[in-house]
Amino acid sequence: MKLLFAEDEKFTREGVLKSVSWERLGITELHEAVDGLDAVAIAEQFKPDIVLTDIRMPRMDGIELAFHLRRKYPQCKIVFMSGYADKEYLKAAITLKAVSYVEKPIDVEELEDALRGAIDIVLEEQRHVANDTVAKENKSYMKQEAALQLIRGGYDEDMLHSRLLAADFTAVMQAPAATAVIKLISSGSRKESLGHLIDEALSGCELPYLYAWKDDHHVIVHFFSQQNDSIAISHVQHLCYELSTALKREYDLFSIAAGKIVPSAYKLQESYTSAVLRLQESFFHKPCSLILHDNTGSDAHSLHYVTQPEQLVRFSEALSEEHFADADQQLATITADIRLHPGTLIVSVKELYYRFILELDKFAHGRNITLFDTSEENDVAWKLILECHYLDDIHRVTAMKLDELKKAIQERSNGGMSSTSSRIVRFIHLHYADDDLSVQDVSDHMQMTASHLISIFKDATGKTIKQYVTEYRMEKAKELLRNNRLKVLDVASQVGYKDGEHFAKIFRKSTGMTPSEYRERCQS
Repeated sequence: MKLLFAEDEKFTREGVLKSVSWERLGITELHEAVDGLDAVAIAEQFKPDIVLTDIRMPRMDGIELAFHLRRKYPQCKIVFMSGYADKEYLKAAITLKAVSYVEKPIDVEELEDALRGAIDIVLEEQRHVANDTVAKENKSYMKQEAALQLIRGGYDEDMLHSRLLAADFTAVMQAPAATAVIKLISSGSRKESLGHLIDEALSGCELPYLYAWKDDHHVIVHFFSQQNDSIAISHVQHLCYELSTALKREYDLFSIAAGKIVPSAYKLQESYTSAVLRLQESFFHKPCSLILHDNTGSDAHSLHYVTQPEQLVRFSEALSEEHFADADQQLATITADIRLHPGTLIVSVKELYYRFILELDKFAHGRNITLFDTSEENDVAWKLILECHYLDDIHRVTAMKLDELKKAIQERSNGGMSSTSSRIVRFIHLHYADDDLSVQDVSDHMQMTASHLISIFKDATGKTIKQYVTEYRMEKAKELLRNNRLKVLDVASQVGYKDGEHFAKIFRKSTGMTPSEYRERCQS
């Protein structure tokens, strides 16, 4: 309990401070002021629960002080002290709803009784505020639990209805209703503020509504009919637009999807399911998008993007030829095509782009360029893709890595080595399956001495030509071994090894596994 004591007479002030048993009364914080103006300044920071003030003081008297405090701190309790018991002061005390009025000379017992009365009033009001807060929080909790039960199913309808009534929520549960789902990309740490945001956005909503956090990134909002009226689709769409407008003030990344209108609130699980399905489509749209259900049905979920094997081949060829503009255009074309197929599984899309990034990393590795810092993460490339929430994000990070690779190659070119080394790499990529491929073959093609060839390639890639050919063959072998229809001997032949045993020996040295063991691991 905080008390501010204003008294200009030093003798009186010190006497009261020494004589009253403040701790026994429950006063834990006590500040003193020498007049009204001093008290106003202290109150700004102190915010007292009770003010004990003399009426007659210089600069600002107790009545002016009380009027000032009443305007700024209406819950503050005032106890007056004065040696002048004239009617005007008493009228002012009544107008200001002073708790008590103690005459001077001060009787300590009388003053303590007056302070106890003020303290009792403060405590009682605090109890009421606390009870109101708890009741409000309990009702809010009950509403959110009911909102979640409506999408989980398996509840007792009568009991649910009774709980909603206890939470002061009324809606015709047998009438039409609909659910919207909000996806928030940022953390759900601001749950309370989001609740205020939703209430503000729907403040003009004529429909009863409930909302609850489904998890840290998803919020459900149920809209109910008024009385037995139906819900217009346009009305639900309008409310989603209102939510979107409010969310844009606080969030940079979110999506909203509206489910179908169901004939009864007890069937909101169906509306929620349709909203979740539609929310998947937000991946293929821009951030802050609205996916609105029109109850006419959608064939979007029958549209699946089918990956073509030659896409990766063309992409790899564009890289090997250092045609980065072509590779970039291929990514853009594929992204545009995928956007037209919102029924595609998101994980399938991510896996496709992951393969593109692996091609980039493999090409970079062959040129002794580092695209990913692997000091802490085992698979930084997959983590990069996995953290993307929209198709545009995945395209952006993939194109960013392609651009990063292009710049690294250009920097090498400025050093005068890249053009020659790139031609060497391209020749190897075209002829790696030739079992008799040798350094001399490459040297003849490049029209330079073998020693000069080896030196240039080692400077550019950090590897010998023989080492590079072996590593490239092993990468190709891994790709072929994932195809369970090919025999190991066929795989060996396709990557430049006539002798299957020799191939198996090289493969084991490179991977720590036999070709058969590698295939089994890939299939498991």
